[in-house]
Amino acid sequence: MKEKLKKEGKILKLSVLLSTLFTMSEIIMAFISNSKALLMDSIFAIADVIIILIISFLLPLIYKPVTEKRPYGYSQIESIFIIIKGISVAIIAAFLIKDNIEVLATGGSELDCALLMFYQIIEVILFIGVYSYLKKKAKKVDTPVIESDLVGWKIDTAQGMGMFVSFFLQFILKYTNLSFIVPYIDSTVAILISILMIKEPIEMVIDAFKSLVLFAPEKETMEEIKEIVSRKIKKYPYEVTFYDIVRTGRMIWIELYIKSDDMNINLKELKKAKKDVESSLKKEFDEIYVEFTPEI
Repeated sequence: MKEKLKKEGKILKLSVLLSTLFTMSEIIMAFISNSKALLMDSIFAIADVIIILIISFLLPLIYKPVTEKRPYGYSQIESIFIIIKGISVAIIAAFLIKDNIEVLATGGSELDCALLMFYQIIEVILFIGVYSYLKKKAKKVDTPVIESDLVGWKIDTAQGMGMFVSFFLQFILKYTNLSFIVPYIDSTVAILISILMIKEPIEMVIDAFKSLVLFAPEKETMEEIKEIVSRKIKKYPYEVTFYDIVRTGRMIWIELYIKSDDMNINLKELKKAKKDVESSLKKEFDEIYVEFTPEI
């Protein structure tokens, strides 16, 4: 557990450091070029860095063991901050859409597209490199926080590619009969990126909210758990009559209500069955707790 905490902490700290450096460069370039799309991207990045930084400081709490006072530990802290992050990004996107509509209404803006194209292609290449590296490092640390962070880098990459196309179009169209639309392209792209950006944060908020109120995991997870349990329980004289499965943060809690074929429960055998089922589930799910409850 301590090793996993250490690995996750390192990944988050590296992500925060790199995000901060990219954000600073984007803010500087946005003010130099007066690009609304680049400024929008940097504001998203600032919100993302702040939330991930807070989560990285609170990470040790998530790894604390359960107690009688806190039967679910601190797992829900993770869900709370994912909700905050998702809502923050969605709100910022909404305000940026409004601001860029106002820019379009006042005639748009013209940019130094050659400089921005060069900057953007370098940034996209670096984004792809960072995302690939972090994804590789995170293979053995598959947690909601890391997954959320990787989604952020994936979105940054997609945004960067979209903005490069935008700057390229402006650079080309400037010397054609369509030059009159050039001042409107930057803000239009900023609006489109903001609209596309809202989808994933909203999905993250919905999943985190379900986790916070102890809903069952998604259908695919439920089916996989039931398949593993039913396959393993066949070795024992028990039948699962009811599955009580909830997810909170990164932890999945499973309570299996069972009955015996001959109405007798052998505690030693029951303990062995529990250990067998739990070890099989842990091969597929990192943080999982299994309990057997005999049906009376």
